Amino acid sequence: MSWGIWITGLPGSGKSAIARAAVAELAARGERVEHLELDVLRRTLTPVPTYDAAERDAVYRALVLLARTLTRAGQPVLIDATGHRRGWRDLARACIGDFAEVQLVCPLEVARERERVREPGHHPRAIYARAGRPGAAVPGVDVAYEPALAPELTIDTTQESVESAGARVAALARSFGRNDAVGWASGASGWALWISGRPGSGKTTLTSAVCERLSGMGTPATVVDAGVFADFIGPGGPLTDAQRDIAMRAVVEVARRLHDLGMAVIIDGTTRLGDGGRLARELIDVFAQVELVCPPEICRMRERAVRWQLVACPSSARPTAGPDLGLGYESTTCPDLMVFTDVVDERVAAAEILYVVERLERSARHRRRPCA
Repeated sequence: MSWGIWITGLPGSGKSAIARAAVAELAARGERVEHLELDVLRRTLTPVPTYDAAERDAVYRALVLLARTLTRAGQPVLIDATGHRRGWRDLARACIGDFAEVQLVCPLEVARERERVREPGHHPRAIYARAGRPGAAVPGVDVAYEPALAPELTIDTTQESVESAGARVAALARSFGRNDAVGWASGASGWALWISGRPGSGKTTLTSAVCERLSGMGTPATVVDAGVFADFIGPGGPLTDAQRDIAMRAVVEVARRLHDLGMAVIIDGTTRLGDGGRLARELIDVFAQVELVCPPEICRMRERAVRWQLVACPSSARPTAGPDLGLGYESTTCPDLMVFTDVVDERVAAAEILYVVERLERSARHRRRPCA
């Protein structure tokens, strides 16, 4: 478990500049921090954003879950996002053990002027120029910005330089204690494997079996449960198409970041969340996908048995959740391996998946090998 810090403030208040300064100072001391800059994350989460209330809520919930997943894997994070609703930041505080808010103070007119002359970057262009128009939702103008009630650190960006502010954020981070990202610090080679299939095809069972064998061989893997992402982003019931797409993209993004940190990642998730495999292949250097194939009637029988606890299930399964019978399931296109789980038993299936893992590890080692 590691720490998370959220830098919040109006658009144009200086969040990204201060976050980069803090990350640079920590890196100079040998401490790797993941900079979760929402304007950058949106390129993956919402390539064609609408910025409406429902999308914003899904995106911010995805941001919180990304931060929680990374910190639980031992990677500290610095969140750089307006987060105009206090509830989103409170959710992060509830999810991350060591957490702090940094509140930037900046008059609206100053923030407007900074945005007007800001150099092109990842941020949306002309944010305040859209304010006041029909349907606009600019924080601090069209929708209320809710400042932190008791932030761990407050910075007036009209009175303090970026360098000084970044140093103060870095000092706050160091107050949590030194925390090296294990994979990054050791030069480990990362890879990601997506085990997909219809609900009831055996994804969670095989994920657990493969992880157990890998752990015994000294290669611990971090599991990313796509179902957890779906439940977190759409807690009120069935997901909309937009929520489903954001959930799938968030799964790929967190797997990419863990992979880039040198960690082994296994995604447990049905492609009913969308064709995440195609996106993952685009974003993750060392990646493979295993498709579990099982007749729908057998999958449904297994799902009902787990739901009513008629059979044992891995501790990571969620038997209290509503039954998922795989309606609207989309099979994976071009998997690296297909395993027919109605024909082979768990031991044989896990062995076949481990062959794919061996290829991933060889590929990862080759990519990390220094040039002669």
